[in-house]
Amino acid sequence: MRRVVLIALSVLFGAVCMGWVQGEPPAEVTVGGELILRIRFSAGGMTPQQRADAITMRLRTILQDPDIQPADVVVKPIAGGEAGIYVKDQLLITVDRRHAEFHKTTPLKLGEIWAKHLREVIPQVNVKPR
Repeated sequence: MRRVVLIALSVLFGAVCMGWVQGEPPAEVTVGGELILRIRFSAGGMTPQQRADAITMRLRTILQDPDIQPADVVVKPIAGGEAGIYVKDQLLITVDRRHAEFHKTTPLKLGEIWAKHLREVIPQVNVKPR
């Protein structure tokens, strides 16, 4: 019995660490087969999957601009101590405190990490004019 309890606690701890607090698995934001980031937590009344879908849609719209450059991706502090990743002044994602805490950093620093990855991926996946 004790072993079963220890296994159950280990599974629960692993689920909490992975962000599965309310039974929602992490959701991936992908474009052109490239993993951009993982959304682990709900926010703004949206599940991780809904957030990832919204970010993916925004990113696909942004990437239709054939003149998009890596330098167009910037991170700015926003209200509540969070950060926003913007592409040509269009908000792509809000980096919330919960994700930052999960990664043991601040929203601004996590935003910079995600933005750096975006800057590397954008040249590979944006739409080119024919």
